[in-house]
Formats: sequence, C-alpha cells, structure tokens
Amino acid sequence: MKKLLFTTIAALGSLSLFAQMPEINIPVQQAPVANSVTVSGNVYDSVAKTPLEFSSVMLVHEGEKAADGINSDSLGHFAFNNVKPGNYKLTIFYVGYNKLERNIKVEGTDLNLGNVNMNTSSTTLNEVQIIDRKQLIEQRPDGLVYNADKDFTNKGAMADMVLRKVPMVTVDLQGNVSLRGSGNIKVLIDGKPSTLIAASVKDALQQIPADNIKSVEVITSPGAKYDGEGSAGVINIITKKNVMKGMSGSLFSQLSYNVPREFFTGNAGFNMNYRSGDFGLSLNAGYSRWQMVLGMNSTRTDFPGTAQESKLVQESIMDGGGNFYWSQLSADYSIDSLQSVQVGVGYRPGNWVQDQPMTSTIIPDVPNANFKSDTHSENPRDNGSVYASYSKKFKNNPKRTLDVLTQYSLNSKNSEYTMKRTPEGSNAVTYQELNKNKSDNNEFTIQADYVQPLKNPKQKIETGLKYINRDISSDYQLQYLDTAHTDFVIAPNRTNHLDYTQQVGAAYAQFTTPLGKSFSMIAGARYEYTDIKGQQLGVSTAFNSQFNNVLPNVSFAYTLKNFSKLKLAYNMRIERPSIDYINPYVNYSDPYNIKQGNPELVPEKTHNVELTYSTFFNNTNLNFSAFYRHTGNGIESITAVDENNISHTTYGNISKNNTTGLDLFGSTTLFKNWMINLNGSLYYKMLKSPSLDIKNDGFQYNASLYTSYKLTEKFSLAGFAMYNGNQVQLQGSQQGWYYYFLGVQLEVLKGKGSIGLSGENFFNPEVHMKTEYTYQNAKYVNETVYYGRGARLTFNWNFGKMTFSQKKKIKNDDLKDEGSSSPGMGGGGM
Repeated sequence: MKKLLFTTIAALGSLSLFAQMPEINIPVQQAPVANSVTVSGNVYDSVAKTPLEFSSVMLVHEGEKAADGINSDSLGHFAFNNVKPGNYKLTIFYVGYNKLERNIKVEGTDLNLGNVNMNTSSTTLNEVQIIDRKQLIEQRPDGLVYNADKDFTNKGAMADMVLRKVPMVTVDLQGNVSLRGSGNIKVLIDGKPSTLIAASVKDALQQIPADNIKSVEVITSPGAKYDGEGSAGVINIITKKNVMKGMSGSLFSQLSYNVPREFFTGNAGFNMNYRSGDFGLSLNAGYSRWQMVLGMNSTRTDFPGTAQESKLVQESIMDGGGNFYWSQLSADYSIDSLQSVQVGVGYRPGNWVQDQPMTSTIIPDVPNANFKSDTHSENPRDNGSVYASYSKKFKNNPKRTLDVLTQYSLNSKNSEYTMKRTPEGSNAVTYQELNKNKSDNNEFTIQADYVQPLKNPKQKIETGLKYINRDISSDYQLQYLDTAHTDFVIAPNRTNHLDYTQQVGAAYAQFTTPLGKSFSMIAGARYEYTDIKGQQLGVSTAFNSQFNNVLPNVSFAYTLKNFSKLKLAYNMRIERPSIDYINPYVNYSDPYNIKQGNPELVPEKTHNVELTYSTFFNNTNLNFSAFYRHTGNGIESITAVDENNISHTTYGNISKNNTTGLDLFGSTTLFKNWMINLNGSLYYKMLKSPSLDIKNDGFQYNASLYTSYKLTEKFSLAGFAMYNGNQVQLQGSQQGWYYYFLGVQLEVLKGKGSIGLSGENFFNPEVHMKTEYTYQNAKYVNETVYYGRGARLTFNWNFGKMTFSQKKKIKNDDLKDEGSSSPGMGGGGM
C-alpha cells in the first residue's frame, strides 16, 4: 500500500507544476454600450490586503430610497447586473469595519471598481480593548458561524459548553456531540486533523478552553474540497489567531463547584501573541481539572414472556476525574507579499482516573451468579502534533492560489484497570483482574489545494489532492486471579497485540460559476480510496478491506433583494467504520455483556438534500432550512442473549435511515443593548432493518434560547436554556433532557478584565435520562442520573500594546466514532 503514498506525492508534485502554468484566459467580448451595465468590485481589508468574504453591499440610485443589496462571494467579489446609467451611492458593511460609502457615476459601459479597501473600526490600540459589533450568529453559503468570542458567558468554560449554544448542534449531558440529530459528524480544530479528536470527541472538547475559541463553523452542505466523512456535516472550531502587530496576551481562569456531589473543577491558562513586520509568534498553555459523576441503573429482561424469563439488574456509580494540560506554539512568516509559511507544535498530556463500583443481580436468584465489582482505572495519555504549511498567491492574479500542508500527530496511551469481585453477602474477594493496554495512534497527512480563477471574476476551478496514513498499535494483556490460583495468571483469549493501518487517498475538483443575474452554482466531485489492514499476533485471520467512493456535490444559490438568499444543495457523504466497529477482538470486560467488532463492515453512504432561506432586516437575522437525509446501509449494533443470560453484541450494515427535518434560527438586537438568539429543530426519523425485521419511527425536536443584556457600560446579564426531546433509534428510544444557566459579568481594570459568575441547573440537582432498547430476545432499560447543579466563577485579563492572516488548514474529517461509555475512556486502540 506504500504505492498509494508514492502515487499521491507524485500527484502533488504534478499539481504544483500545474500551478506554475499561466492563468487560464478565456476570450470574452468587451461589453457594448447599452442601456444597462454591470457594476463590480472586490471588498478588501485595507491593511492585510485580503478579501472580506460575504460582506454586505448596497447600491442606491440618486434620489431613490430603495436599495439593491447583495453579498460578496468567498473572494470578496460583488457584481450588480442590469444597472441603468446615473449617479449612485455604494455602501459596504462588514462586521468589525467602518462603513464605507462612495458616490459613483455609471455611464454606458461596465464599471469595475477594482479593490475597494475597508478600514477596521479601530486601527491603533494602546491596550487590548476591541469593540466589535459582530453578530453572535452569521450565515455562510454552506452553513453558519457562531462567533464564540462575542458571548461573554463562554469565558472560563471549555469547548463542550461553547458547542451547546451553536444552532443545529447538540451536546448531551455526557458530552456526546450530534448535528441535526445525527452523531455521524466530523469535528475539526482550525480545519486540521487531530488524534485527540479521533480518540474521543467528548474528551477533546474538555481539553480546549473556550477562551481560545474565536468561532465555530457548522457546515451542513460541504463541497468537494472537504473530506467525504461526516454524513450529517462538519463542525470546525476556529481558534484565536495573532493578527495585530506588537505584543499582546490574555490570562483566564475558572472555578466551578458541583453542588450535589460536592467537588470542584476548573482551569487556568494564558495566550501570548507577538508580531513584528513579516513575523508572528503565538503561544498558549494551560491546565484543567475535569470531573464527572454519573449514577447508572439498568435492567435487562431476557426471553420476556417465556418460561426462561429472567432479569439482570446492574447498579453503579461512575466517579471519574482528571488533570489535563495543553500547550501550542505557532509561528508564521511572510516571505513576500505573495508567499507565506506557517509552522506549529502542540502537546496535550493528561490522565483520567475513574472508580466504578457495580452490583450485578440475576432474578430469579441463580447460585453464585450475583456479585459486586469494584473497578479502578487510570488512563494517562500524551498527545502531540507538528504541522507546516506553505501558501502562495500568484502575481498575475492574487485569487489564483496554491496551498501545501502537512501534519504529523501522535496519541499515546498507557491505560490499565484493576477489578475486584466479591460474591453477594460476602466481603471475600474471589476474583480479580489486572488489565494493561499500551496504544499508539500515529497519523500523517499531506495535501495540496489549488484555485484557478477564470476570466469571469465570478468563475473559478478548485482542485486538490490528499493522503492520510493512520498507524495504530495496541498491546494489551489481562491477568486474573481466582480461588484456583495463588498468583495472577495471563488470560490468553484476552491478551494480544493488534496492528491496524488505514490509508486514504483523495482527489477533488469543483467549479463555481454564475448562472445569470442572480443565480450561481457550485458543482464538484471527490474521489476517495481507502485501504484498511489489521492483524492480531497469533491469529491467522487478518482483516483487510478496500473502499472506492465517488462523492458528488452541487448547490444552487439565488440572491434576492435586501440580502435575502435561497439555496438548494445536494451532496453525498460517507461514514467509515472506525477500529471500534471492525476489530474482531472479543471484549469480556463485563462478563454479562460481551462485544465484538465486525471486519466485514463497509462505509455508510448518505445522500443529503437541503433547501435554505436566509434574510436580514432591522438588525435581525433569520435562517430557515428544510433537509432530507437518506442512508441505505447504516451501521447498527446487533445484540442477542444466549441460554446462559449473556448478551453478545456485534455490528452490521443492516439499517435504512431516513430523516426529514426543519431548522429555524434567528438573532436580533433590541434597544442596542439586548441580544436574543432563538433556535429550534423538528425532525421525523424513520428507521428499519429488513434483516432483523424491525422498524421504528417518530419525531425528534429541540429548542434553545440565548439572551444577553448590557445593563451598564460595565455590567451585563445573560441566560441560556435548551431542551432536547426524545431520541428515536432503530431498536429503542432515549428520553429527553434539559440544561440552563444564568450569568452576570462585570468589566474591571478599565475594561481590560472581567469577572463573571453563573449558575447552572440551579432549580434541579439531578437530571434523569432513560434509555430503552428491544433486542431479538431481550429488553433493556437504563436510567442515567446526571448531577448538574453548579456555580462557576471566572476571571479574565487582556494586556499588551498593539497596532493594526490566516492560512488554510488540513481537514481530516473521517471515521465513524463509536464513542465511549464514560469520559476519558475513548480510543484505547483496541
């Protein structure tokens, strides 16, 4: 399979040579003198000389009040067609910039205004005190953006709290993330891959401080340049960057107290930025303490309604916590006005420690079957990454670009657990286990992206190549001690070494073009080849799979007056099974519930259709979306109980999933000081499995409200509430849940610092969530208790003196993630 790497590198070289070719020049006739012409231009930052995408542009005829309003495209380009000769006022708005007004005279020929430069609202800052009236939620052609740095209640929190307030995104009480009711998503950090994310999304979100997050992009209709993985879409967390000259920085800290379980959590860290001339340097580092306590009670009824009916009742308390650290150093250098390089290194160590006592009872009573187990686990890990990128704009046309990016990351774990089991009614330990698992996840990525503009400034061709190599090893050993032995003995069926390799090669092409005055189209396709190999030592059967996928996408946009837009989009996405799904290793950690992967799984294929309407009026943004999602070969768990009351679970491509949904979100500002954001979703899911002869359907819904009010220049109040309704699943359902908080913030230190206080779920110390499943010959009911009442105190301080560019990033968004049953336990490499 090394051939794939060599082929990809050779192709990258070919792409670089292609980029050296002269600009494609399609001859066009000069516009004749006519009664109506085209007025066009490009909106640019006056200092950085970079395009300002999706800026609002208005053109008003002298003596008239009605305005023709449009948005610039992703390259800052705008064009008004069918403009009659006369005197006009051109007005351009962009958040964080001064409004630009220019009087222009339109005569009988097309008018190209060239680059229209805009100035930031404050270009020289003696102290770090930036006033930016950016909306909390903004629309973009393929989704939306939540500007996390505009929400003061995020200060001191971690990334999971930030995502909870993003429209269409749900983060449940255990930290699992879903988009439009589906967990098949990909979460990126600055568009780059991360072994931290690959191991466990919810663990990673607990190691990213909200103070480092600038915004969150939700991409519901990804184009061909995005990896094909993530059937519901892509979530891209954008961190804050050093964009100003001089030295600046910030300190942040947070302390939280959980009232029901009486424990503290918190974090503290700093950001430092320096920029001089063509060189920039950024450093951030910090520490976080995370803890979670869950109560779990489950009943599994085997062979219900028969003479063999019995029940397995299990009760447990999971008490876990950990200390985590993060650090990131990055530097960028502008070789000249057209070329730049960026390098960075990150390191995130930590250790999750967990205790979980559990009782297991069989009803009716079976001799020697009931017991209590006490499990203690430790999961130290080291996560590191290095990356480098090169960006080039071509002199003959700055819109013609080439980007080459590469990254290497490593996630290493040395996990172990000890378990002691005592029979019911006794204190004597009759059985013990000692499990050790050393795992390493190495990931290497290289990619190149090229943009070729055409003669028509609204047309462009985008192409790219990408190669990913994932090399995972897991060396695990289990020893046990029972009444028949005096020393620990190795269990051969639970001891082995696994080597797993996944390679992905991809190529894409995408074409953007206008289709008349107000229509535009983006059409493309992406090809991905996947090669998977896995081998356990001493096991003759290896698993080996190859997949070929061609993923088309097309979208049509229609621009209405007054910044309103209609968009119709289609795309095909895939969801590759991760190692948790395909590894044939048999997991005996719970003797009554045994799991095993299925190496015969193939990627899920999902078709998405989306219709979106967005508008802006009177400081109000509204977005309405209708979508349909179909998966014909969904991966589901298959569970059956044997005659010994032991459940066996594996996975298969056995389901057909159809989801039809509506999303509505809006934001408005009242009386200049009161901001309101309302989000709501309603989905109808229909799932069936012909092979299991089962089906399930029903409605899902969720709603959230966020509001903030600036009482004085220094004092603000904010609140957030959400409810997530029942979740429909193939073999059962999950009960709904809620979350809310109320917070205040006081600006101190002449506006350079802030102190915040907030309360969470203060009316309810516990949230109970029930899950029910019906298997082939069993019924399972589980109730999880979350202890959510708490208080949080934050302090932030910005410092430095500054005066007034962002690079493209690698985007690995693949692998269907099974998730983990408890925080800190994901991605053990087995």
